[in-house]
Amino acid sequence: NDNKKTTVSQMKRLALRVHEKTRRHGVTVTLPAAGWNEGVQTVSHEYLLADSRYWYFVASNVDCLTVYGDTGVRADDVTVNGEITFRCEVTPDVDLTANILRLEVEK
Repeated sequence: NDNKKTTVSQMKRLALRVHEKTRRHGVTVTLPAAGWNEGVQTVSHEYLLADSRYWYFVASNVDCLTVYGDTGVRADDVTVNGEITFRCEVTPDVDLTANILRLEVEK
């Protein structure tokens, strides 16, 4: 039957399995207003590892959310250990804060 439905208890069990196999770590980095060069800025932090076992989720600090949206700030994938590159459509005129969450999934 193609109309199978997932129960709440099945979803809870799946979430628990994912949680048990995932390690989460996070850092906060600053994007200085003066650090943009032609819409690009690279930030360094030893936490950032270019490894296919890691997924990174980048989000603005709540205080910077409007500026992020108005200027089109976004992050590239981590391809070099210790570095992440951000891009913008319009150069922000204030320092921004980014929260970076690293997920490591055990295989």
